[in-house]
Amino acid sequence: MCASPLVPRTDSERVLAAFDRAVASPRLSGSAYLQGLVGRIRCQGVSEEGRVQLAVQDKFYRDFIDDHFRVDLLCALQAELGSEVDIEWVVDEGLKAKAPVAPPPMPPPVRSVPERTRLDEKFVFDTFVSAPSNQLAYAGARAVADNPGTAFNPLFIYGGTGLGKTHLLHAIGNSLLQKDSSRRIVYVSSEEFMNEFIVSVRDHRMPEFRRKYREQCDGLLIDDIQFLGSKESTQDEFFFTFNALQMAGKPVAITSDTVPSEIPGLADRLRSRFSSGLIADIQEPDFETRVAILKKKAELLDLALPDAVAHYIARIIQKNVRELQMALNRVYAHHSLTRQPLTEEFAAHILKNVLPPSRPLDVEQIQKEVARYYKLSEADLKGPRRQKQFVRARQVAMFLARTMTSSSFPEIGDRFHRDHSTVMSSCEKVEAEMETDLQLKKEVDDLTGRLAR
Repeated sequence: MCASPLVPRTDSERVLAAFDRAVASPRLSGSAYLQGLVGRIRCQGVSEEGRVQLAVQDKFYRDFIDDHFRVDLLCALQAELGSEVDIEWVVDEGLKAKAPVAPPPMPPPVRSVPERTRLDEKFVFDTFVSAPSNQLAYAGARAVADNPGTAFNPLFIYGGTGLGKTHLLHAIGNSLLQKDSSRRIVYVSSEEFMNEFIVSVRDHRMPEFRRKYREQCDGLLIDDIQFLGSKESTQDEFFFTFNALQMAGKPVAITSDTVPSEIPGLADRLRSRFSSGLIADIQEPDFETRVAILKKKAELLDLALPDAVAHYIARIIQKNVRELQMALNRVYAHHSLTRQPLTEEFAAHILKNVLPPSRPLDVEQIQKEVARYYKLSEADLKGPRRQKQFVRARQVAMFLARTMTSSSFPEIGDRFHRDHSTVMSSCEKVEAEMETDLQLKKEVDDLTGRLAR
């Protein structure tokens, strides 16, 4: 129990009014889906401990909303109340009999986007960070948006999870609609396409299905096409849908986790069609790109993200843009709620239970990774050669051994066949030169991230 209430119980009426305003705020009213959820919540005032009491109809809603939208609720409430708040959930089964509260009226959008597109308006080209790891895919997507049906039809983008494939699909759709809001753009995953096809066959509604995907479709954006592998009937239907759209000069953009030739169970004629346009990959972002992504996403949050914090997150999370976003959101939420200074130490504390734990390192592992990174042999790394490339790699390895393990200077010296004073001077040199030598700092950051996996 708190020593003093977070919110005085006498402020219940103020809290009730603040909750109504919070529900109407852009953070909670920007999504029809989220509106439907918060419309089922009833604010009951303030508990004895000073927590805002929110009632829902059952444990399922409580757990789902608490897991996925607690931060949004807290931020919206804090913004309205101007003070720290906490939430206490109450399960009230009596709410099941009541109709959900209608969400507050939303201001008219800048432009009207047909509900059926299901496009996320946050995913536009301006919020996508173009870099060498995704440059071809980005350029291809822009070309499709600028010249739909004539440039790179189809566009096939492949790459790992969370690297931005879906962002580019949505960006294409949003760009097409921005230029002509009457266009009927269909965004769907391959699994949704398959399920809709199966239901249409079962319910004898195939003419309606084909009208939606062929006659009434001005552009098809389909995600995760690899799940059509081995689904023969669905592949047949998609093949004819694809042909109809392509012959009508309508754009088709597709994403997958691999190239067409490596999708198991994919029909040869679909492999051929998918390969007839542009195939572009998205690779894992390098350190500079990860930092740029964090900076861009921080701008969208109106957050002044210090370089040290951006570099820390970029070092620890290397493979997945979605995880970068998750980590930034978590740091942002805690910073905005607690008003603590946004430092590297603060970020490390907030993310300690989120990021995968680093495996215990020893000096030998560091030597192996550094030698591999600089394309040297371990013998050269530990040997007597004094050429510049060997000295730099050796000093970096000593610095990492000192900062990432508990080994002492003498212990590290033994591993490199040097005395402890050489290790000390090497560590001091690397630490000092990183302040001005950006290439050296990049190398250290890259290696720190690799070793932290």
